[in-house]
Amino acid sequence: MTRVSALARLEAMEAMSAVPLTKYRHRHLSTRPLVVVPLAMAGEAGSPLAAIVGVSKRSPTLLVVGQPRDRVQRFAFAADLGRVVLDYIDSCRVDRREIGSRGKESRSRYTDAPQILVPNPGGIKFLADLGRACRFRSTTGDYPVPAGVPELGMWLTFLTNTAEEAGTSMLMPVTDMLSEHWATGQSTLEDQNLAALMAWIAPPDGLTVEQALLDAENPGVCPPAGPATSPDFDNIYLAHAIKQSDTARAAGNHAAVAAAQAELRELINEQIKPTWRLMWTAISLLRGVPEAPRVAKRFDSDCMSFTGYSDYQDSGSALPQRTRDSAIGAAKRLNRLERALENLEADMAFDDPYVLADRRSNGEAFAGVVVDAESGRVVTTDKSKRVPRPLITIRTLDPTRLADDTRLISPSMPAGHKAMITRTEPDGEASLVTVEINGGMGRALIPKPGTVPELGQVIAYLPDPGWRPTSEFPEPDQMVWTHSIDEKPDPDSSIPNEATAEEWGDEN
Repeated sequence: MTRVSALARLEAMEAMSAVPLTKYRHRHLSTRPLVVVPLAMAGEAGSPLAAIVGVSKRSPTLLVVGQPRDRVQRFAFAADLGRVVLDYIDSCRVDRREIGSRGKESRSRYTDAPQILVPNPGGIKFLADLGRACRFRSTTGDYPVPAGVPELGMWLTFLTNTAEEAGTSMLMPVTDMLSEHWATGQSTLEDQNLAALMAWIAPPDGLTVEQALLDAENPGVCPPAGPATSPDFDNIYLAHAIKQSDTARAAGNHAAVAAAQAELRELINEQIKPTWRLMWTAISLLRGVPEAPRVAKRFDSDCMSFTGYSDYQDSGSALPQRTRDSAIGAAKRLNRLERALENLEADMAFDDPYVLADRRSNGEAFAGVVVDAESGRVVTTDKSKRVPRPLITIRTLDPTRLADDTRLISPSMPAGHKAMITRTEPDGEASLVTVEINGGMGRALIPKPGTVPELGQVIAYLPDPGWRPTSEFPEPDQMVWTHSIDEKPDPDSSIPNEATAEEWGDEN
């Protein structure tokens, strides 16, 4: 937690109202997201109980598992959920356009990508577990599952994998989107409770924040969607309703089964509908926050990623994702996640003065007044070419922790402006940072007007994530034996044991 974010939380606590942390919304928000609110029985990891899904607040689809411990009913639930999710994904595969390519082969991508919103990170974990349990299944042979279940599992795994990457928007928890923009007076752990978070940001009409927080902590008023249900609800109501359904099914009484299932659906509906309404209220609030300029660029990357995986699925040779990454695969994934995080942090600070101030307080950026400028400086490169390299000196009161030779970008200057720190010197309580301008000045020896900061100008700089060469990784046959694994599949284990917590076949 930085000084600015800590101060915002203190202000929120004093005012008993959420305080904005950013000027813009740094996540893409689709005009037609698919909202999914999953539920699982408390203490039954990996056993879905229900889900309410839909692209409209007024026409959701409620899916309920009559007996979460029954394998057949679980995969029937997955098949029903798969029809909704896959239909939504197909609706994003309508418009496809050519994009520029440096090579001879033309490329194209879809202009849209799916966006699934869940209440909190627990919802992503739920979908990840469900995807893992479904993607290895077979629709034929012993213990077949309904058609579409393996495909759903592969798509859910793809989406949950992308959710790990900073800046992507295909699968997101709403609590993260809210807490990224608003600071509250509670802990970050408490911010994962959607009802508590919304109590700080937009309490219900007629209630103070304190009253709304008390309601949020009361499972009778705001049932949890963690996605685990309340243990009291399970013990007092849910267990009885499931037992009634099981008894009626065992007796072969179809009328009693229908009545028990209707009662169970009504019970679940009462538990899940408050979160469903909160989700759409939160989405409406987020729509009211202007989108940051660089969000569109990241959404284009989402469309490219979605197009690539969609084409792979359409190829007819799609295989389930690995149960676990190899050593090289894990290193590549970590490298990709680190790059994405660096790019997102730089984009947010470049777009948003609030975020830039946050980084300045941490010494990760600086701003100040130009107190000296050598605008006409020209140097000769190693190739005997004369190029403009103006030097400017900035006096800043910000903590300066950036090392010499750090490459910089500036939201205060025109696009393409590049610079590099040459030295930093103390000046009383301030610091003098000397910066060499090395980009964005045009091709002539004399820089274009406005491309070099002038004396007295206030300017901000932050590190440039910039272009980085693609990291090189060893080939599998070059791995040392301590990091290699046997790549040959085990013929006696077509379904990995790690795929799901349940036994393959007879559960008894």
